[in-house]
Amino acid sequence: MRLTTCFSAAFAAAAAMAAPAAAETKEVWLYNWSGYIAPETVESFQETTGTRIVLDTYGEADEAEARLIARGTGYDLAVTASETVGRLVNAGAIQEISLAGIPNAAAIDGELMKMFLASAPQAEGYALPYLWGTTGIAFDRNAVLERLPDAPLDSWALVFDPANARALADCGITIVNSVEEVVAAALAYLGLDPQSHSEQDLQAAFGVLSSIAPYVRSFDSDQYDALLDEEVCLAIAWSTDGLAPRLEEDSDRYHYVIPKEGANLWADLFVIPSDAKDTGAAHRLIDYVLRPDMMAQATAYTNATNSVPSSRQEISDPGYHIPEIVLPQDLRSRLFFVNPRSGEQKRDLDRRWKLLQIGL
Repeated sequence: MRLTTCFSAAFAAAAAMAAPAAAETKEVWLYNWSGYIAPETVESFQETTGTRIVLDTYGEADEAEARLIARGTGYDLAVTASETVGRLVNAGAIQEISLAGIPNAAAIDGELMKMFLASAPQAEGYALPYLWGTTGIAFDRNAVLERLPDAPLDSWALVFDPANARALADCGITIVNSVEEVVAAALAYLGLDPQSHSEQDLQAAFGVLSSIAPYVRSFDSDQYDALLDEEVCLAIAWSTDGLAPRLEEDSDRYHYVIPKEGANLWADLFVIPSDAKDTGAAHRLIDYVLRPDMMAQATAYTNATNSVPSSRQEISDPGYHIPEIVLPQDLRSRLFFVNPRSGEQKRDLDRRWKLLQIGL
């Protein structure tokens, strides 16, 4: 899901590389998270196929969902968050994908796909996975242990226990601006079903969040800079952002953990808008990106788990073979997807989330 500020300059370079070589160059219109496709992939696709990628980007899943439901976008292909796909299907905003034109789809991680479809069965046939990740805790170990020498570093209690949040408030706490994922994490912390939609459970989850809200500096979807610039010492973050300081600094200072109580597993998936003008081009782009070498580029560029396990042999940097990216079975067993909510249920969560942020 998910964007990382440090990629913005490289992403601008990708747009430049995507400039048409000649006036008659074909185009495929892609809607994607900001900074979420490797420049090398853009350049290689154009050189190989003679088709230019025309890119539009977004920074919030809600923004992409609303735009696709509104239609009239002109996009041939979009990448969208797993929790939105069910609502997009129900709204008739996306169309079925033909696997006949995407032979490389045969190599996707079937186990992760089964986990996703178990939570959103209505998405079957309408979406193909691009990248995967988790929503966990990123923190500056030195700053945290200075304030909490006995900190529960492997638990949601590190941030959801008000006493711990209070102790860390001076060095800064930020929470990813994704209500469905954060509520699920609070439910897991409480020992409740993280996929629950019951009103009683939701009240309990918001009770946890309300208790720590006074100590939270921001609710933001871009925590990379805040961590490295020491503006915060702890973030509930997407793994793509949460792992970046650790991978770039190559030190024991920055950590990203998947809490022992369980954590959200998310996917960003290819979908074809219902009013796409060139579905053939969309299928060709999906197939190209799902090549093992392109998937290896995607992981190195975004810090995400890619959809093609055979791509790992293409990744030479040992930093990208860590459990938080590979997601071995012992980690997968404590991961869960956010169950899709109806539009009305999502609007209710959004309302509560906004009230929480303004202290009401």
